[in-house]
Amino acid sequence: MRKYLKSVVVLSCGVFIVFGLVSRTFAYLSPAQTGKAQAVTTRDIFIRNCARCHGVDGKGETDLGRKYDVPDLVSDARGISSSRIKRAIANGKQDMPAFGEKLTRKQIAALTAYVKKL
Repeated sequence: MRKYLKSVVVLSCGVFIVFGLVSRTFAYLSPAQTGKAQAVTTRDIFIRNCARCHGVDGKGETDLGRKYDVPDLVSDARGISSSRIKRAIANGKQDMPAFGEKLTRKQIAALTAYVKKL
């Protein structure tokens, strides 16, 4: 009986911990905070996929950025249409790899808007 009770207590604690973590995740992405969560997520996507060449600030002043002569997204992206930026992200361009199979359409659209605001 004691062993059974101990198992129930341990299992219950595990369930509460899991639900606690899940509820924090959903609270973070709640509709009231969608704008803030989207900005953080998009920046993370940029840092994970683009910053090694374009730099965190988008200016392309990295070793790989100089090697591949990447454009300065801060000044150059303003004159480029959003659809052209989306195509470059999805399909790649010259030495830039394609991200169309790695990122969703929504992520590519958010990344495009992020690049336009740099």
